[in-house]
Amino acid sequence: MIDILAKRYAKALFFLGQEDGLYRAYGSELDSFSQALKATGEVGLALTSPFYAREQRRQALLAILEKSSLSLIVANFVKLLFDKGRLNLLEPIKKAYLELCDEREGLMRGTLTTAAPLTDSQVSAIKGALNIMSGAKVELEVIIDDTIIGGLVARLGDLVVDSSIKTQLKRLSQKLAGAL
Repeated sequence: MIDILAKRYAKALFFLGQEDGLYRAYGSELDSFSQALKATGEVGLALTSPFYAREQRRQALLAILEKSSLSLIVANFVKLLFDKGRLNLLEPIKKAYLELCDEREGLMRGTLTTAAPLTDSQVSAIKGALNIMSGAKVELEVIIDDTIIGGLVARLGDLVVDSSIKTQLKRLSQKLAGAL
């Protein structure tokens, strides 16, 4: 249910951003505001807490928005979230919004897990192969995880390419166990 609501709100803001061509800027603002609320911790919690009077929380939010550098569209969007009791969905809305931005630009984000660091040319070659496989521009976050022993694991949306030695050993073990 949360994902459905988050996507609806994200689509509404994204539609406005597409109309005026500022969809990526709105995504950056939403991300910055979300990070700022997370960084303050107590302030973010107080804005959504029923222990404080609604009007006090609204005044606090308005004071924060007044000092922020948010555009009028994003500030009004945040106010709408508060008024509808959905400010607690800011993080999933931001995530859904940024996914819409990536989709609009033909960009897919994924992870590349390796046991040892790769050179830039190796990462570029893997990106190139994933670009061809997915038909989209690929951005990868490289993660070093020595528990995979060797090889790599690439995750891009629903696509998983797992050529890690750990997985190969696991498959071999299952085959041997099945042969007995």
